[in-house]
Amino acid sequence: MASGLARQLAARAWCTPTTSGIDMDARLAEAFAEILDGVWSKAWLGNATTGELIEELKARSHLDYRTNKYWSNPTVDDE
Repeated sequence: MASGLARQLAARAWCTPTTSGIDMDARLAEAFAEILDGVWSKAWLGNATTGELIEELKARSHLDYRTNKYWSNPTVDDE
């Protein structure tokens, strides 16, 4: 079952100047909406919350700092 937002966006396909004369098919609109929900649920599209993004950036900046420190001067002892 598709989300309400996905249904609304799928229904908009029948509201453009070039498609407004086509009768809406509710089954087709639901199928489009389910496809949209499937795409939106992919992590690679950035569905993370702001907090999750901030935590990821914190983790990456810490790792980059340590990695860059090590590779820029490999003779420095670990602290």
